[in-house]
Amino acid sequence: MVNWFFETFSSSVEQAKLFAIVLSAILAICLLLTNQWFIARKSKKELIISKIEELLTNVYAYERLTLDILSRLFNEGVNDQGTLDKMVESAEVSDKIEMLCALYFSKISFDAEHTQSIVLKVFNQFDAVEMGNDYPKDKYASYQQSCLELKEILTPLKKSSKILMSSHT
Repeated sequence: MVNWFFETFSSSVEQAKLFAIVLSAILAICLLLTNQWFIARKSKKELIISKIEELLTNVYAYERLTLDILSRLFNEGVNDQGTLDKMVESAEVSDKIEMLCALYFSKISFDAEHTQSIVLKVFNQFDAVEMGNDYPKDKYASYQQSCLELKEILTPLKKSSKILMSSHT
C-alpha cells in the first residue's frame, strides 16, 4: 500500500495534485467547522432571546393577573369563583417564571412564594373583613399596600430581564 502511494505520487505533477487535494480537504473541513460554530452560536442566541421574551411576557402577565386578583378581592370579595380561578392561574404563571429563571437565568432570582404570600395575605384579610372581624377601612389600605409590594417585587425582575435582553440583542 505504501509502495503504491509512493509510485503514484512520485512525479512532481502528481505531488502537486496531491497537495491541492489535501489542502482543499483541510480548507473544506475548516470551513465546515467554522460554519457549524456560527450556526450553533446563532441558535443559542436565538434560544436565549426567545426565553427572555417568554420570561418578560410571563412577568407582565403575572403582574396584570395579580393586580386583577387584588382588585377583584377588593371589589367582589373572596367568594367569587372567577377570583379563585385567577388565583390558581397566577400560581401557575409564577411557577413558570420561577422555572424560567432557574433553568435559563440563574442571575435573575424570583421566588414565587413572596408574591403568592401577598395575594394569600390579602385574601385572608378580606375574608376576615367579610366575616365581620375587621373594619372596612383596613381593607382599602391593605389593597393599596399589597399592590405596592407586588410592584416592588416585580420591578427588579422586569429591569433585570430588560438588561439581559439588551445584552443579547
